[in-house]
Amino acid sequence: MLRKTAFITGGSGGIGWATAVKFAREGYNIATTFLTGDVEKLKKECESLGVEFEAYKMDLRDEFSVRQTFDKVFKRFDYVDVVVCNAGKADKEMLFSDVPMENIDQLLNTNLRGTIICNQEAFKRFIKQKHGSIVNVTSIFGINGGPCEAVYSATKGGIIGLTKAVAMEGAPYKIRVNAVAPGYIDTKMTAHFNEEEKNHAISMTPLSRIGQGQDVAEAIYFLASDKASFITGEVLTVSGGVLRF
Repeated sequence: MLRKTAFITGGSGGIGWATAVKFAREGYNIATTFLTGDVEKLKKECESLGVEFEAYKMDLRDEFSVRQTFDKVFKRFDYVDVVVCNAGKADKEMLFSDVPMENIDQLLNTNLRGTIICNQEAFKRFIKQKHGSIVNVTSIFGINGGPCEAVYSATKGGIIGLTKAVAMEGAPYKIRVNAVAPGYIDTKMTAHFNEEEKNHAISMTPLSRIGQGQDVAEAIYFLASDKASFITGEVLTVSGGVLRF
């Protein structure tokens, strides 16, 4: 029996790191990408769990880089069952009217365009094998919007629309596509929070804490697993109750 492989973009970040370790613990080989950051510790941790691990430098803003990396991953591993599109970036908070065009382009090209290309590459390969699961990482800001985070919110909202559309196209081929929308999570993106901002995030969260990468990783694994075999086109919020309907 072939060992399954999970391909996770952005493995050097908190959510990507935790997701890679979660899948490794469940017996998956791991392929991951990084642009900056160190993945050597992640490699050692995953290989200590008895699985194969490969990391690839990839720039989401560069179409050739993304497509070439997918080629390498699907040639290197016999059976890629899951693609987690986690890599992305945030920008410093600023009033929408003050956001420079350069910042807008960076966020659109990284978060939205890059995720679209990743989904397209995964989709066309999963069509051939008539099976596969894509999990996109969006944000609660993609659902409700975030003040002084307008462009970031727009990119994450776009990922939600992408998820729902590709899920409908993928269903006849047994391809499931879902998303997770994290709330305030302890990652590089929140590392700049001062004490007042951390306390505000906690006060906004009914469970009274900032989430951990592992909290999101568990949700990602569930959506990718056979336990979610009748779930597609959905957005699972992992926010400690920030989003209450």
